[in-house]
Amino acid sequence: MLTFEKQGYWSVTETVNVGDNTSVSVEMYPSSASFKLENFPANISIPENTIYTLTFTLSPIQTSATYNTYLSLSGLSGVLEVRKDGSLVSPENGKYYLGDISSPVQVSIKFKAGSVGTHGFTITLTSNDAIMSKTYTTTKQVVYKVEPLPFSVQMPSEWQVGTNELRISESSGQSYLITAVLKDSQGNEVWSDSYAFSPYEAHTFTVNVPSEGSYTLELQWNGRTAVYDITVNPAITLKTKTLTVSEGSEGVITLHFKNPSSDVQYYTIKLSGGFLPAEINQSISVGPLTEKDVSIAFAVPEKLTYDAYELNVQVLQGNATVFSDRVAVSISDSSSFSLFGGGSSGGKTLYYGLAALVGLGLFVAILRRR
Repeated sequence: MLTFEKQGYWSVTETVNVGDNTSVSVEMYPSSASFKLENFPANISIPENTIYTLTFTLSPIQTSATYNTYLSLSGLSGVLEVRKDGSLVSPENGKYYLGDISSPVQVSIKFKAGSVGTHGFTITLTSNDAIMSKTYTTTKQVVYKVEPLPFSVQMPSEWQVGTNELRISESSGQSYLITAVLKDSQGNEVWSDSYAFSPYEAHTFTVNVPSEGSYTLELQWNGRTAVYDITVNPAITLKTKTLTVSEGSEGVITLHFKNPSSDVQYYTIKLSGGFLPAEINQSISVGPLTEKDVSIAFAVPEKLTYDAYELNVQVLQGNATVFSDRVAVSISDSSSFSLFGGGSSGGKTLYYGLAALVGLGLFVAILRRR
C-alpha cells in the first residue's frame, strides 16, 4: 500500500501488486477542493433556443470536507432547474443547497441555449468540514457550442390577439415532423398543430392567440424542443381610467386601438352603467398597421344621488368581447360656498345680504358727510 502526498493536495493511498513492469498512475486534487466532477460530457453541442440538460456525477474527494454543500452557476442565463439524484432543488438567493454529500450523487442542470456561437459558464461548489471551521471550493468551467436549427423560423414582427402567421422552412435537406405548441404563462396548452416537412419545404402555421399576455411557443422535432418567449401586447387600452365631471355637463372617455395586422379591424364600443339612462354604442374601424385614439362623449344628468359612479366599457369584435374595463367618474361639488356667485341658493342669499350691507353702509356715510 502506497500513500502519495504533495503539498497543497489531498493525499492518495493506492494498493499496489508488485510484479514485472509494474506502473502506478494516480490523480491528485488540490486540498482546497472537495469534489470530483465525473461522467462529464466532453463536447457539448446544442441547437439554438433548445432545452438542454447537463448531467454529471458529483463524487467526494474527502467526505470530511463535503458538509453543507451549495452549487452556484455564473455566466449562465435561462436556468430552468437543478436536480440532485432526480429531486428538484429550489434556488436560495441564487444558490442551490445540495446538503451533506458522503457518496457520489447525480446532478443535472437544465437550461435554455441562446444564440448560435460558443458559450461558457462556471459551476462552483462550496462545502465545509464537519465543524464548519473551513470552507472548500470546487470549480468547473463548462464550454458549449450552440448550432443553428435545421430549419428557419419567421415569426410576426408583433404578435396580436387572434390569428398570427408562423412560417417554417426546412433547411437541412431532411424529412421530419414539426409540432408547434403555444402555452400560456401557466404552462397550459392553448393551441397546437403539426406538419410533416419534406426536404427544403416551407409551411405556414396559423397560430391563434386567445388573449394578450405572456406565452411560450415550442417547436418540437426529433425528440428536441426549441422554445421562444412571446409577449402579446394589448390591442386596446383604456386611457381614461378616472374622470371628474359636474352635474348637467358632458364627459369624455378615450380608448387607444392598435392594429399590427395587415387587415382592417372592426369594433363596437359599448358604454353603460352608472348614471347613464341607456347604453351608448359606437362602431369604429382601425386600418392595417395603424393605431389611433377613439373618444366617446356622454351626458351627465342634472341631479345625481351619489358623488361617484362606475361606467362599464366593453369592446366587441363581432360577437366576441375582446376588451372590458371600468371608468371611475367623480361628480364635482357644485354646491360649495362661493363669495362671488355660486351654484346654491344659500350662497346667493349670502351674496345678496352682503351687497345690501355694503349699500347701507354707503348711505350712512353720505348722510354723515351732510
